[in-house]
Parts: sequence; C-alpha cells; structure tokens
Amino acid sequence: MDLAFEERLRRGEDPLSLVPRSEADDEPLEALRRLLKVETERLRIRHRFGLGGREIAAGRSHLVDLVVSRACRRAAAELAPSLSATQEQIAVIAVGGYGRGELAPWSDVDLLFLHAERADDEVKAVVERALVLLWDAGLTVGHSFRTVRECVAMAIGDLHSRTALAEARLVTGSEALFARMVERLETLVFASARTTHSFLESLRVDLALRRERHGHAVGLQEPHVKESAGGLRDLHAVLWVAHAVFGTRGLAALRERGALGEGEAKAALRAYDHLCRIRNEAHFATGRKSDVLTLDLQPALAESLGYRPRRGLQPSELFMRDYYRRASELHRFAHGFLLRHAPPPSRRSFSLGLLRRRPRGTFEIRDGKVYTRGEAASLGSARRLLEAFAIAQSEGPELSEELKLEIAGSLRLVDRAFRESAEASRALMRLLEARGRVGPTLRALHQTGLLGRLMPEFARVTFLVQHDFYHRYTVDEHTLTAIDALDRVALASGDPALERFRRVFEEVQQPGVLYLGLLLHDIGKGHGGGHVARGTRIAERVCARLRLGARAAEDVGFLVEAHLEMSQISQRRDLTDPALIAGFARRVSSLDRLGMLLLLTYADHCGVGPGIWNEWKGSLLWDLYTRTRALLTEPDPAAGEGRSADARERAARQLQEEFAPSEVERHFALMPERYVRATDGADMVRHFRLLQALGERALAADWRSETHCTDLVVAARDHAGLLAQLAGTITAQGLDILSVDVYTREDQRALDVFKVRPVGDHAAVAPARWPAIEDALRAAVEGGVDVVAAVEKRRGMVRRRSKRRPLVLPAARFDFQASSASTVVEVRAEDEPGLVFRIASVFSAHGLDIGFAKIATEKSHALDVFYVTGAQGGPLDAEERARVGAALVAALDPRRAPHS
Repeated sequence: MDLAFEERLRRGEDPLSLVPRSEADDEPLEALRRLLKVETERLRIRHRFGLGGREIAAGRSHLVDLVVSRACRRAAAELAPSLSATQEQIAVIAVGGYGRGELAPWSDVDLLFLHAERADDEVKAVVERALVLLWDAGLTVGHSFRTVRECVAMAIGDLHSRTALAEARLVTGSEALFARMVERLETLVFASARTTHSFLESLRVDLALRRERHGHAVGLQEPHVKESAGGLRDLHAVLWVAHAVFGTRGLAALRERGALGEGEAKAALRAYDHLCRIRNEAHFATGRKSDVLTLDLQPALAESLGYRPRRGLQPSELFMRDYYRRASELHRFAHGFLLRHAPPPSRRSFSLGLLRRRPRGTFEIRDGKVYTRGEAASLGSARRLLEAFAIAQSEGPELSEELKLEIAGSLRLVDRAFRESAEASRALMRLLEARGRVGPTLRALHQTGLLGRLMPEFARVTFLVQHDFYHRYTVDEHTLTAIDALDRVALASGDPALERFRRVFEEVQQPGVLYLGLLLHDIGKGHGGGHVARGTRIAERVCARLRLGARAAEDVGFLVEAHLEMSQISQRRDLTDPALIAGFARRVSSLDRLGMLLLLTYADHCGVGPGIWNEWKGSLLWDLYTRTRALLTEPDPAAGEGRSADARERAARQLQEEFAPSEVERHFALMPERYVRATDGADMVRHFRLLQALGERALAADWRSETHCTDLVVAARDHAGLLAQLAGTITAQGLDILSVDVYTREDQRALDVFKVRPVGDHAAVAPARWPAIEDALRAAVEGGVDVVAAVEKRRGMVRRRSKRRPLVLPAARFDFQASSASTVVEVRAEDEPGLVFRIASVFSAHGLDIGFAKIATEKSHALDVFYVTGAQGGPLDAEERARVGAALVAALDPRRAPHS
C-alpha cells in the first residue's frame, strides 16, 4: 500500500475522497478485486520484510476501509443517487477486530449497517448491493442491519454484541447517526453499573467455555492463535474489562489511568504483536483464514519467518518455542489483570470479609493467597523463594500474582551454587514427597521460571512441541498434566475408576521418587532421537545433583528407562505367555518398582491428551500388573501351572454333569496347550458348550458384554482364510477389533475369541445388533457374501484420512525372540477399516496360522501385533520372514488402488 495513502488514512481522512476517479468506476467489481489483490500483495511483501504484526493488521483494515467505502458509494450511485449522508439514513460501521483496526489478511470483515428508525426500500437495496459487491470482490463479510435502539438492546442483553460495539468505528456514512449510537451506548449501557456487572459475569462464563473448547494450557501441540490460552483473545478480554471498569480504550489509555505499569503494557504489546505476526504469516502462507497452527503448517511458517536449525532443534521447534513463550507472557498478563479487576464474586466477598492476616515468617496468608509480608519485605535469598511454595503446598492457598511476579524477578538468586546445594535438594524433594499435592506446586514453580532454574534439564523441554499426531501438549505441559493425573490418584477416595490405582499408590514407599521419575520421564526429548537412553543418562545426573541415595537414584533411573515398557508389553504381547511375564518380573525386580511403573504408565497416558486413556488399555495394563505381581509374590512357576490345571479340572467337573465325560476329556486333549494356560474355568465351560452347539452347522457364536467392549466367541469348522473372513465381516458391520485369540482343535474345529466394540465408541456392542452380525458371519463362512466387497463398502463410508496428516507407509517388524513357539509380527500401517482383514489375508495366502493378535492405534496409525506360525508349525525362518514382510508392505501400501 502506498505510504502516503496509508498515512492519509491514519489521519482520518474520508476514504471516499482518496479514491481516484477513473475508467475503473464503470467496472466496480473488477476494480475492487484488482485493488484487493494488488494491495494485499504489497502488504505481504512488507510483512516478509519484517513489518510488525499489528502494523500489517492495521494496513489490512485501512485497505478494507477503502474497499467497503468504494462499494457503498458505488451501490448508492447505482440505486439511490439522491441518498446523502446528511440525511442520517445510514452509517457503515466496523465492529469487532475490524473495529479495532486489526484485520489479519483473510479474517472476516464484520460490518454494522446502522440505519434510521424507519429504513425505506432504497436504503435496504443499497445495503444489499454493497454486500454483493463485497462478497464478489472476495471478502468474507459478516453483517447486521440495525437501528440505534436495537443496538442498545443487543448490547445490554448479549455479551458479544456489547464487546463488538465497544470497539465500533465509523467507516463511511452518517457521522451524526454514528455519534447518536455512541452516545446512547455510553449512557444506557457502558455507564450502567447493573449492565456492567452482568457483562462481567457473562464474560467470566464465556472465558471458561473458551478454555473448555480450546484448552486450558498454553502448551497445546496445535494451538489456536486467537482462541487458545495465551492467544490474541486474552488481550481482547483485558481491553473489554478495562473498558467496562475504567471506560478506557486501548492499553495506552489504561496505562495513563494508572491501572497498568509501563513495563507490563510494553511486554503485553510485544507478545501480542508477535502472535499477530504469526497469524498474518499463517494467512499469507495458506491464502485463507488459518488460525490453528497445525503440525503440518508449523515447518512452513518457521521457514518463512526465518528460523534455522540450532542446537539439535528443528526450525519448527524453535518457532513454536518462541510462540509458547510469548503466549505464556500474554496469558500471565491477562490472567493477573482479570484477577485484579474482574475477580470472581466469591473471591470479592471473601476478601471484603476477611480482615485477619496469618503471618508465616517472610510471608503472610490473606484473601486465600500467599503474599510477602509488609511493603518493605524482600525475598532476599533463594531459600525464601522455595519457602513460599512450601507454605502454599502445606496450607492450601495459592501464590498471589504479585508474589509470582516477585519470584520471577528474583530468579537470579538461584545460581549454580544454590542449585547444587544440599539445602536446595532437600527443599525440592520435600515438595515432591507431598503425595496428592505436587502438581499445583510444580506448575507454579514452572510458571514463575523457578523450576527451570532449579532443574535446567527441564528448561530444555519447556515449550518443546512434539511433532506427532498423538501428543496434544508440549513436553513440559504433557509432564505437568501427567503429574496432575497422579495427584488425582492419590486423592481418589471413593472414585471407583481410580480406587485400585490409589491402593497401589498407598504401597509406594517413597512417593518423591515416583514423582521425580514422572517429572523426568521425557527429559531426553529435544536432543534428537533415542529419548529414553538420553533421558536415563540425564536422570542419573539430576539424581546425583539432588544427592539421592543409591537405591532411590536407581529407582528413578529405572522409571525413566522403562517408562514405555509396561504400555508396550500390555498392548502388544500375549500376556498368557509365562516366559514373557517371568522376563518382565525379572526386569522390575520388586513390588515397589512394579507399582511405581504402573502408576507412571497410567499418568503418562493421561498426560498425552483427552481420550487417550480408556478402559481397554486399563484392562490390559492391570492384566500385566496382576500377573507380574503374582509371580513376584509367589515366584514358583509351578504355582501358575497348578492354577491353570485347577481351572481345567473345575471346568471339567462342571461339564461332566451335562456331557459325557469322554467327550469332555477328548475336548481338552484336542485343544492346544496354550488354551488351558490362557483361559479361565468359566470361559472353558462357555467355549465347550458353544463347540457342542456347533454340530454340523457352519458357525455358532456366543456374546458377552463388558464395560468397554464385547467378547465375541465364534466356533466354526477350520479352513484356509477363516480368520480373514471373520475379521472382514466384523469390520463390514462397523466394529473395531481389539484383540483375537485363535484356537484350533486337532479335529479342525476352530474357536476364535474376539474383543470388539463399535467404531469410535469405547463401549459394548448393543445386544440388539448381535443377531444381524451373527447372520453376516455365518453367510461369510458359508461363502454367501463377498467379504472383500463388503469391506470396501465400509471403507467408502468412513471419512478419509485428513489431508494434512502425513501418509503412514506400512512396515513389518519380526520378533523371533519374544515367543519360543511363534514369530511375533508387528505391522505398522495407515489406520483404516479392514486392516486386520487385509493382514490376515496375507498370512493366509502364505499358509501361516495366526494364534493371537492385538490391535491398537498409536500416534494416529495402526500398530497391530500377530503371533504366527509357519505352514509346518513353529516360528518363521529368515526366508519366510522376508517373503511375508514384503507381501505385507505391498498389500498395505495406501498409495495402491484398493481391492478390486
């Protein structure tokens, strides 16, 4: 945009007078399009040369002013040449962000067409024509058509109308009509204590809802630059409250009023401008309104904004770290301002009634907060910084915003000598020992910057984005969220979902060791690949600096080194394998470590993001825990074998009351050895009855609902491709397969045990659906249905993969050491309906038998695990592994055409 032209706009000259009359006036639409295109490109160039975010947004607003004015003038010239601004018929007003003069390149343009009490058809026609011109020119326009009276009514009763009108600005039209609206709003709305009180209450509710929708944490993996915590909306909320409470517009006026310090205002504007610049870049880079910093967009933005690799960090990681730092600054500023000037009612009434102060040395507790004591009080030493957190943790109040600022300004006191002192180590470990009260303390330490000073290793992962489609938070926020989850376990009295975790937590001998292990479990990230090994070495250094005893340091190192193992084993391996459980028991070596690792694994899942932890994962984790605990408390392997034999004997005695003993004995003799080891007595009874009911029929099924899924047991005559037929049909019926156990009697009677649930639902399959699903399975086994076509039809019904997520290319990994009788095949592939069917079809085509499978989605791709044996039985040899692996990769390649 021409600098002289922009300067004239800033001086408030009428944009209509600045438009040169030319032949373009005869072609208004093309002229508007050309103006928008050319001037937007000029803005983009100036942005690329480093112009500030707010300046570009102001330039875009000035450009839109010109386009709106020109469209309105053309519409009036065409339809109402006699219409004059002096008649006070209409005023065109910018509201919202456009009213503030802060438009990102492709943001919506919000207009209010203010008209006299009775708008004639001529005025309406002009407005409609102007809107058509603006839309056709390429602007996204939100508009309203109201009188002054209607505007006042809306501002009184609607939060968003009031905030929009508080930022209203005349673009063109009747100045008198606009002035009348401003005067009425000031008198009847903004100056009214009653409406202001109602507005502040509504604003608090709206902010809470925004947090629920967009997250409470700044460190979201894919933040919304406008709406997330620390986004642009945080400053908008400050301006709205300032206008309501002080009648000011803008931070400069607020500073002049004395409600804001100069340094505070400068820091807030610096952070806000940084976010505006990022938002502008996102719009320019995509050519559309893009306010969410998605994972695929972050590298492009980082490159355009000049970030380069540094100290092992990618440009996108450095870019997002800067974003989080600025967003965190803005969030702290807004949070503190709102607490001071728009506190919740309960806090106001509490503060008015509580006159008594409770001194605590250098500090005092008042109004439910910890403050420094006396106006002349000084923190003075690093020890006192930690003392404030100890008081807050032990007695319950939070640190006041003023004290947090004092601590943040005193971090220089925490030097290397103090960090390595016994005093600092004891103080930090005491904070970590407070079972159930560690999360808020560590979060406050982190917010003030003190945690990073005490533990520079944690500062390395602060605001570090994780470039996968699994974690929702940055590494530091993930860690703190996990610690919050562990606190909830400690305080879970009466919560049935957490009660068994709480009982395990009560057995943990040193909770501080568990909390420290959880704090450090991802500390190796941000150093390149292999974060577990790196993290273990870093944890050893931290434990040495903290002067932990040898056993405690070993336990912390173990937790960091093994923090993925319990999840991986429970979700990827056959937990009925005695050798697997024995190996894991040797790995953990003690009940205390087993309990700590269980709790860390649970908390780690909870810290990934909402919905990641579910009852299915919980059941697998508890199965591994209970089997390992039993072995640690009763290490004799013969005891486990004896329990299996006892279960078989109990089942046999019960069955012999209904069936011929010879039939019962024959059944157990024909079943594979693993069946007795993996199945409890009640299920053995169910399965025998089902096989007896099969007779000469093609298929028989038995159903049992659980809280998180449904057990589906299918009995059928075994034949090549049976599992593929069953799996494909289950998929075609809209069910997810979680696991499958495959048992084949020596007389070729197959017993396949599935755990299934509806797609996208962590619940059991409705019993009303069972008959139809069973009929479909029977038809598939009998050959009366094309399973391939049914699976493809289901795939066509499912929403396709997000284009912004990178394609997952298939890979097959073979583990021939995990089982002595089978080869374990881990298949990583694009998660899509029918995947189990396609994998099972490959195995069947190569003459392999599947004995067991677990199905999981991890980091937005499928990781399915199969225990297979070769055509002659036993594990696969090297040649078979190579051949099957190549076939799996070829069959599952998402770039290939689907089955024909």
